[in-house]
Amino acid sequence: MSIDGIGRPPAPKAGPGALGELNGSSGAEPFRLDGTGPSAPARATGDVSELLAQLERGDISTNEYLSARVEEAVAPLVGRLPPEQIDAVREALRAELEMDPVLVELVRRATAGANATQER
Repeated sequence: MSIDGIGRPPAPKAGPGALGELNGSSGAEPFRLDGTGPSAPARATGDVSELLAQLERGDISTNEYLSARVEEAVAPLVGRLPPEQIDAVREALRAELEMDPVLVELVRRATAGANATQER
């Protein structure tokens, strides 16, 4: 048993993952902050942006926006589940959007700009 490397054999000076391989030959992806790497977050689709734009313009209400988002969420289930189950999922999602404090806050933040333009 060793403490802080005392009594442990020395680490190899070269080999896989050694500092000498920083020239790019290790096959690892370079670190980037520009959001273009393989783990970059997914971008919003044009439909979602259009829905939010409609909300901000006042073309649709917050309630209609949330209904459209719920429909978008259950769309992959259509044809895979019976209509009764899809309705149950739809109702559960809508209830969560209205009652879960975290989701309520996310909705408030997402629609804050839209609500400000609708109140005028």
